[in-house]
Amino acid sequence: MRTQRIALTLFASSLLLGAASVSTPAFSAEPTPLVTVAGVDHAGINVPDLAKAIAFFQTTFGARVESDITPGAIPDAWKTAFNWHQSSDLKRFVMMRLPDGTGVELFQYSGAQIGHERPHQDDDAATHIALKTHDVSASFKAVQKAGLKTLNEPVTNADGTQWFYLLTPWGSQIELVGKVKTAH
Repeated sequence: MRTQRIALTLFASSLLLGAASVSTPAFSAEPTPLVTVAGVDHAGINVPDLAKAIAFFQTTFGARVESDITPGAIPDAWKTAFNWHQSSDLKRFVMMRLPDGTGVELFQYSGAQIGHERPHQDDDAATHIALKTHDVSASFKAVQKAGLKTLNEPVTNADGTQWFYLLTPWGSQIELVGKVKTAH
């Protein structure tokens, strides 16, 4: 266990050092952005069972259903434009809102060509969603008590950011992240 913690600490440190080496200089000229972004509205996740995914986000994070849409037949031109399999149909999609207002949009597709093999997390197009929490340690304990699989114990970066990953019941990765509380 101690060896694993040391390895995780070294891994996290190497990530920080790598990030620091590619950061921009403090006094560099700021380029004018092509688009001004106000924040992240939502993240979209494809799920194999929409009812189970809705229940997971409601139970685990207190999310509520904001919209629930069954779109009907999707035109072939859209399938091409969005790089979907031609045999696929979008059965239903649901927008959920977390208590802080962040959206999680859940999609359920059906079709003979849909792949059900999960990519490795280091493969192109593999993703995760990171959610803020006020108490990473308490969240970690609650997630473990609920029987959800965690991928690591909480890691604390040099800047006080603390994080860990968990798996959803269908295998997507979610990171819970926050700042370590300090005594004043």
